[in-house]
Amino acid sequence: MAEKRRILVIDDEVDMLETLGRLLGRLGYDCATLTDPTKTVEVLTDLRPEIILTDLVMPTLGGLEVLRMAREILPDTQVIIITGFATIESAVSAIKEGAFDYLSKPFTVDQLEITIKRAEEKLDLVAENQSLRSQLKEKYDFSNIIGANGGLRHVMDMVRKIIASEINILILGESGSGKELIARGIHANTSRKGPFVDINCASLPNNLLESELFGHEKGAFTGAHTGKAGLMEVANGGTLFLDEIGEMSKELQTKLLKALEQRSFRRVGGTKEIHVDIRILAATNRDLEEAIIQGTFREDLYYRLNVISIHLPPLRERVQDIPLLTVFFLRQFAEHVGKHLHSVTPDAMELLQQYAWPGNVRELKNVIERAVVLCETETITVADLPERLRKKGRYPLHTVLNPDIPFHQAKKEWIESFEVAYIKKLLERHNGNISDAAKACGVDRKTIHRLLGKHEIEA
Repeated sequence: MAEKRRILVIDDEVDMLETLGRLLGRLGYDCATLTDPTKTVEVLTDLRPEIILTDLVMPTLGGLEVLRMAREILPDTQVIIITGFATIESAVSAIKEGAFDYLSKPFTVDQLEITIKRAEEKLDLVAENQSLRSQLKEKYDFSNIIGANGGLRHVMDMVRKIIASEINILILGESGSGKELIARGIHANTSRKGPFVDINCASLPNNLLESELFGHEKGAFTGAHTGKAGLMEVANGGTLFLDEIGEMSKELQTKLLKALEQRSFRRVGGTKEIHVDIRILAATNRDLEEAIIQGTFREDLYYRLNVISIHLPPLRERVQDIPLLTVFFLRQFAEHVGKHLHSVTPDAMELLQQYAWPGNVRELKNVIERAVVLCETETITVADLPERLRKKGRYPLHTVLNPDIPFHQAKKEWIESFEVAYIKKLLERHNGNISDAAKACGVDRKTIHRLLGKHEIEA
């Protein structure tokens, strides 16, 4: 049996109070009454009603004061104002202050019941939204992100420091490294009530991207048969995630910069200024500083977006996270296809940890999904892995080549991949003894320690 809604009725007229009390009781509500509105704070704190019916005009304390107290103490409680004909204008003002609705005297039982039912629907909606936000926050809780205590530890430490602020953040990292996951986590763990809205700036041509961002008015261009709100408008009160911002044209960068500076914009073909409150998170796999030098990215927009930057390391620099990610994806896909897979053989896991993962976490996810489909036993073996992983050599050169990034960056990543693989194998051979490892490879102990620190490798 559903729990009765708690309703508090406040009115200085005893007859009205008794009538409403009996009526609401018959309608199935847990009703309390109060003749002295000066005791509102005490009763609200003790009773914690979900709905309040209060007269607007009372000699000691008016309905507007009751409304303000309720919004301060119980912000989710729905307040319904009861008013005489002469004070309807005041009741409408109360709506603007946050009252749910008003009933003008005299009102019928049906009018009262309908208004309360609508208030209950609002309560249910608020509760549902709070539940969804709680689930979202739990899903994107940073402690639940695989790698939060491993290869992403330093990233998570920085994110936790800046998450409560409203500053714009630029998330850097290769494709598939989890930039959107971090962006969604930042939004889910803030107090922003609005939605998380994302757009991939590389997926649309310039003219369509402008319309998607700013919206358009009817007749703004061929095919614009109706007006449409842009994503900046949709994200009002929330977060706008601009993925692959480095692919945006210079012309559109200029318009975006103006919108961010003024916190307002006009729809394509429109004249009305639309003001928004949004937080910007942007991401790219490109070197924007190099793009500035080449003249393809605005320097002023870069500094507007890059108040703080977060760099996500590629998966090949997070080798310690690969077993955890593998098990997570294994269970996820096995459950989806109804297979009883529970583990990966040591040889297969070694190959997974040796591979360079140019597609990062996204590629690992796809590899495990493929293996789950192909596997005919309860354990994934080397035979279930793609040929490129089974080839000899820990970091084949072709797996880390990415023509979309500058030469110096590709070279740097190749060298770092080699260093990680070499140091790990070296320490493995010498049972973690740094002195023996340094002597065997012809360097001093400081060099080994430096590389361990650089790549966050535990000896």
